[in-house]
Amino acid sequence: MWSSYSARHAAQLIGLPESAIRSCVRAGIIGGPDVPVRLSFRDLSALRQLKSLVGAGVPLARARRELSEIARRLPSGTSLAELPLEVRDGHIWIRGESTPLAGQLPLPFTPVAPPPSGELHDLPPRPVEPPAPAPALTADDWFERALVLEESDPAAAVDAYRRSLRLRPDCVEAWINLGRLHAESAEPDAATECFSTAVKLDPADATAVYNLGVVAQDGGREQDAIFLYGRALELDPALAEAHYNLATLFDQSGDSRAAIRHINEYRKLTR
Repeated sequence: MWSSYSARHAAQLIGLPESAIRSCVRAGIIGGPDVPVRLSFRDLSALRQLKSLVGAGVPLARARRELSEIARRLPSGTSLAELPLEVRDGHIWIRGESTPLAGQLPLPFTPVAPPPSGELHDLPPRPVEPPAPAPALTADDWFERALVLEESDPAAAVDAYRRSLRLRPDCVEAWINLGRLHAESAEPDAATECFSTAVKLDPADATAVYNLGVVAQDGGREQDAIFLYGRALELDPALAEAHYNLATLFDQSGDSRAAIRHINEYRKLTR
């Protein structure tokens, strides 16, 4: 019989956050539709591929999206672990191929033609005017910049969110996005602080409460996670991922009836 691994065991073996592994399952990169998720050795190999790609400079969110697209195109029975993947210009390629994966378009380098030979003349002097001072960026400017930077440069996105929050510290969405980046970088304390601040600002924000549940689940605090997921569903009954995570937790605790109820709700919401 082939060995199988839970999401938590795989997280310990590979060194990725458990939430990242669960998101890969939902994206169709590894595993299957069953709860609890059981991962194969080939799934672990695919996760090692993911970790090496992130280590080579591909942001986790982009790597997950591009690998999901690749997995969708693979023939049945083929695993991502069998592909020789590499990183070029921040995107995922198959080694030796000249065509990129997942629809990214490389920009060809066009050499600049040298100036014609001949005598060179100086340009006539132009009056020098002092440059106009650049207008100061607003909180919205920094927020929009952070959104653009999330995939290409998460560290710069974190800095931009912090600058935005210094100008407008009551922006719930900025706190949530900043917390998500901390969570994806395996910084649970910083993530918890951000999500908790968002909840204090808006106790009815289901996303902030749900994200606190994810951090609690990743930290092994199952009862806290169950409470937080339940609270998030009270605020937003259509939050499908909360049902999915509750199904996983209840199955692990032996409450099969609750697990079945939540996985059925998840499937209804994601049809």
